[in-house]
Amino acid sequence: IAELLDNAVDEVQNGATFVKVDRVNIMKDNSPALVFLDDGGGMDPESLRKCMSLGYSTKKANKTIGQYGNGFKTSTMRLGADVIVFSRATHESKATQSIGLLSYTYLRKTGQDDVIVPMIDFDISGHWAEPIIYSSQDDWAFNLKTILEWSPFASKSELLQQFEDIGPHGTKVIIYNLWMNDEGVYELSFDDDEEDICLRDEANSGSLKKLPKKVLERQSHISYRIRYSLRAYASMLYLGKFDNFKIILRGKPIQQFHIADELKFPKVISYRPQVSAPLKDATAETTIGFIKEAPALSVSGFNVYHKNRLIRPFWKVTGDGSLKGNGVVGVLEANFIEPTHDKQDFERSTLFVRLESKLKQMTLEYWKAYYHLIGHQLPASSSYNMESGGSVLSPVGHGPDMQKQPADQHKLGLASNFQEDMHLDVPSVALQGNVRHNLENGKPAVQPIIGIAEGHDSDGTPEGHPVTISADQICEENIQLFIKYVLYFLPSSLVSCCTPYQYHLHVQL
Repeated sequence: IAELLDNAVDEVQNGATFVKVDRVNIMKDNSPALVFLDDGGGMDPESLRKCMSLGYSTKKANKTIGQYGNGFKTSTMRLGADVIVFSRATHESKATQSIGLLSYTYLRKTGQDDVIVPMIDFDISGHWAEPIIYSSQDDWAFNLKTILEWSPFASKSELLQQFEDIGPHGTKVIIYNLWMNDEGVYELSFDDDEEDICLRDEANSGSLKKLPKKVLERQSHISYRIRYSLRAYASMLYLGKFDNFKIILRGKPIQQFHIADELKFPKVISYRPQVSAPLKDATAETTIGFIKEAPALSVSGFNVYHKNRLIRPFWKVTGDGSLKGNGVVGVLEANFIEPTHDKQDFERSTLFVRLESKLKQMTLEYWKAYYHLIGHQLPASSSYNMESGGSVLSPVGHGPDMQKQPADQHKLGLASNFQEDMHLDVPSVALQGNVRHNLENGKPAVQPIIGIAEGHDSDGTPEGHPVTISADQICEENIQLFIKYVLYFLPSSLVSCCTPYQYHLHVQL
């Protein structure tokens, strides 16, 4: 359906102001059919033949969405077995109307080896529709007979009536013999919502009955509804806001939804990809922020567009089990990478991989800087240096096998009264947070030290399990570390540096 909407949107440059999508009933058997109607420039006989043949595209403009030439055929055949097209156009002062039939049912039941598309054309420059004969009257009559036999219409007059709601120019596409699922039910549901068209299986899997509240909230969000609701999907399908164009679904215009306008604490980040000469100056402006439902709703990902068209909605670039990035959503237009032929994903390329890596970096950096603004709380075991993102010295706790601290241990607190009577010839100095001081028979103990160097994890030790190091090994290193921190903090206010992260230096005498 999105492919057919693309064709209508591309007609905006030819004066199109609307595209209507609706369901009608076929008179022959009362079965449902899909109808697409737009008031664009329409197609003359030659253009219609190119549209309904394989692999031909006239869309060379940089701003048009279609490019492969097979979108019309593949999209209509995916929705139903048969499609009939009515189009009116004016070319070089000659007004025409044309009818074309692409019928899988006809090809299969008549045993055709080739794809045969019967078409008939009329010259409507005068006061009546005059048949346009290319080879012979018999050929024209045979095509008309084939169309009437395999289309929903029983007579020539019924066919011509279909042009009445097109106007002087435009196109109407009717897709019938819609596909059914394995249970013999139409894949598309028209009954769940009379103002929408839904994918039946997806809509049923997203049933809002008898589910936990959090699941209900997630499934009511647009990031979930676009999986099955055409109205939701089409509302996000185009990045640019339409000025004089409407998508009308089942009689009701679709309101465009721009998620960038809904973000909390939005930030615009420029990304300049390393591309070839023609796109040398290409820059992708990425809007990133928290969804308004965060942190209650764990929705995240980037909505990536190509030439105004949504290709990957809510593309999650961080790990599923990670708290980092929760609630962060972004929007960008990436014209420097190529979409797949069905425009549901991007071709895997070096540029794509680089973009994915960059978006992940954006997500983590943004989340790290702003997560506290929406009430996100880090797990107690998490240790973050929110200032620099560099090395982190984890708090040292008392494990079950760890010896307790001696009673005569001196405590040096940078955030409290600084004690000047410290000794620098001590075995070890450890950076700690929230350290409890215990006594055990006055015996000195070796203090475990945990240090995580920048860009590295601990050497195979599970997170949360401290590594015990002898005092002799770390004596000189800790003395230097102690002096470094003292010299760093002394020039500034000792109180201001204690919040929100307060560290204590412990010297074992």
